[in-house]
Amino acid sequence: MSRLSGMKLPQTASISGLRTSTAQLQNRPQRTSGQPVTPLPLVDAGLTRTCPGETHPISHSVHLARLSSGYTGCQDCRWNDSASQSIRRQPHRRSLVSAAGIRGVYLNDLDRTQAADWGAAFASFLWDEQPRIGRQSPSPSVPELPSGSLSDASIAIPALVTPQSRRGPAVVIGFDERPSSPDIVMGVALGLRRMGCHVIDLGQVSRPCFHFAVHHLEAVGGVFVTGSGCDPAWTGFHFAGRGSMPWLQSEQLNELEQRARATIARPTRTAGVQRAFHADVPYQTRLWKLFHALRPLQIVCGNATWQLPRVLDTLFSRLPCQLIHEQLPVRRRDLNDPQDPEIRRVAANVVAGRHHLGLIVDDDGERCAFVTDNGQLVTAGELARLLVLLEMHEHRATRVVVDEALSSEVREWLTSVGTACQIESSTPSELPAAVLQHNAALGITADHRVWFGGLYPTCNAIVTLARVLQALSLSDTPMSDVIRRAG
Repeated sequence: MSRLSGMKLPQTASISGLRTSTAQLQNRPQRTSGQPVTPLPLVDAGLTRTCPGETHPISHSVHLARLSSGYTGCQDCRWNDSASQSIRRQPHRRSLVSAAGIRGVYLNDLDRTQAADWGAAFASFLWDEQPRIGRQSPSPSVPELPSGSLSDASIAIPALVTPQSRRGPAVVIGFDERPSSPDIVMGVALGLRRMGCHVIDLGQVSRPCFHFAVHHLEAVGGVFVTGSGCDPAWTGFHFAGRGSMPWLQSEQLNELEQRARATIARPTRTAGVQRAFHADVPYQTRLWKLFHALRPLQIVCGNATWQLPRVLDTLFSRLPCQLIHEQLPVRRRDLNDPQDPEIRRVAANVVAGRHHLGLIVDDDGERCAFVTDNGQLVTAGELARLLVLLEMHEHRATRVVVDEALSSEVREWLTSVGTACQIESSTPSELPAAVLQHNAALGITADHRVWFGGLYPTCNAIVTLARVLQALSLSDTPMSDVIRRAG
């Protein structure tokens, strides 16, 4: 029996400080069955609006919010009098194509939904490159399954799908260490799977490891979520095509952006699958062979990621060299500026500790700059001359592709040296393709990127460091003297 049973409530009851009389409740009009409900008036009833295609009114505050955010219904709305309300409609979304790739402010320019549109747009390119072949009937040569356990049948099921079946493109995805990258990569994976692509997820890796995985897995393309080259609040995409060839040309990226902002039809009704792949072990195994026959050297390495020190410590664990790490902030920096705070910080550490050289690696894992034993920044032209001399020492005749900004400087130096090295010029966006086209050993840009030829163009700060250490190990000469003699 409850305590409240038998208790008489007073004529007026107080609920959260509000008193309502029983007479008022009895005098409230009752709605009969079938009578339409009268909507409650808005507080600012004199300023209500009704958007095109909608039947319910909205308040004045919602009207202003939709107007300022570029709501689609505001384009043909008769209430779109932004001048009288001191509100201007936002202009058309700015292009996200930049010299670094696709870059935008997280949530302001790029969110998970828009990332799915970019993933679907990239998948449409990959579908256009491969033939559309329908599913074929099983081959008559496939033997009949014997009556047995379920495991036997499950093993034989993939044989029923012939190589001519219509399968979606295999696409590799990965992301960097920025806090916004996991959210953006989920949208990219959703867009790729919606277009029927088979997604191979690398997780958090460096960009060189991402390119290695695209080539190692023989994927037709890849999407790497990164905001490298920009401030921490930025994010974006780095695309790779067949053969791990990076998409750097503005024509490709502009067309990709147009598709990302349009409605793309699905090429198949079957959604793609997603699986994980750990690329660290094969990636580091390939780097092992580059570090050999080195003299004892002390290197100060400044970087803004936690992945690079972990990989370098593994590679240097069996070397006579000593590696000193210097943690740097994630920000946009100019590696050609000797007055950059991080460059001066690494240079001061090298001079104070009497180390042999210093290294500054950008957060993309590709761009890097060197500091000599006396704290001087090595320019891109000086680095190009050092690496070209090393190539000629090993192969005599070699071919090099350089940035147009460095072409005249390097050509003039080679003419004075009188070597048989062949120099090709290219723009930074076309340089990786030029390295592959001319079968060049090196490709060097003015922004401290070094591309190495081979099965696919490789731009990796670790590979650049290995080649510089090999050049310094040819003698006991300090790095400052080696750079001076190379000039």
